[in-house]
Amino acid sequence: MQYFIIPDLDGPMSGGTLYNRLLIAALRKTACACEVLPIARAAMALARATGTGSYWVDSLYLDQLPHLAKVARPGTRMGLIVHYLPSLISHGEGIGPEDLTVPEMAALRTAMMFLVPSSFMRGILLRLVGPVRPVLQVEPGRPLPPSSFPPNPPVRAIVVANLVVGKGVERFLASLTEQIGEMDGLHVNIVGGGPDPACAERCQALARNPRLRSRVRFWGEQSPEQTLRVMAASNVLVSCSAMESYGMALMEARVLGIPILAQRGGHVAAMVGPDSGGELFGNAAELVATLVGIARDSAAHCRRMELARARALSARPWSEAACEFVSQVAKLDKNAWPDQGEPSTHEGLNCVG
Repeated sequence: MQYFIIPDLDGPMSGGTLYNRLLIAALRKTACACEVLPIARAAMALARATGTGSYWVDSLYLDQLPHLAKVARPGTRMGLIVHYLPSLISHGEGIGPEDLTVPEMAALRTAMMFLVPSSFMRGILLRLVGPVRPVLQVEPGRPLPPSSFPPNPPVRAIVVANLVVGKGVERFLASLTEQIGEMDGLHVNIVGGGPDPACAERCQALARNPRLRSRVRFWGEQSPEQTLRVMAASNVLVSCSAMESYGMALMEARVLGIPILAQRGGHVAAMVGPDSGGELFGNAAELVATLVGIARDSAAHCRRMELARARALSARPWSEAACEFVSQVAKLDKNAWPDQGEPSTHEGLNCVG
């Protein structure tokens, strides 16, 4: 039995929530016994645990993992789903054990195993905790694209990001205000909720600037299906996120054959490159300069689109991701730990006994 202690699957959308929702739905279709536990019920459930099965705690609750492990009955297997670590935002991908916050260090010491969505996050964990405890890597499914190709120029950009500081939408709009010209053919759709009201208001205030008023549309939070429809009507995806542990929207754009302009951070470099019409940038101002440049050079934009279509990623059903999860968990049940790669150069964080 697999228990998932995670935020509400029907709550505010994020990449981590979408991953949880679609993986669990696929697991249930494979007849894998699993149950979602709200954080409010988790301690009571763990106190009554029989010792069989695994309990997976979302990284949004990493500060509560040590307490949950303490109240759990002996022998209960506790894992951490590492969608992100807060210190990655402040320290970047070169993060070491000395950079962790106290709650992060306690959670990484407590967890007996980890589940990550990407090779990037797996590498981070191997560096932080060493190769002794298992790190299960299950990449997301990749949805089938609509049958139509992305539209031709002018630029119809899409940003898929919640309106929070780390996602960089505010920086993007501020730079666009400074660089856009009156005659530039460029429109932007922004899909994502506003869990940070102050950041959301600043973004909307920037979009009210006369230079952007007729160019920028906020869609708010949308269903995965509607987000794909908006993306399929776009011809470039923009991401100014400071850090992505995977990058669900980037993956969807690659499947659709849409070129990506993205700020460096985390797993982004594995998804974006010139061979698929994309480009990486050090900051939002550099990214916007290139975006405005292709708005003024439709031939350059078309070349990027041709590359993106030629190197589009194939679809991957979530059932395949679910089978990978089940297979790796089965190895844990047999105490056949997955290969964890080369030993870490750090001593790692010892598991709390």
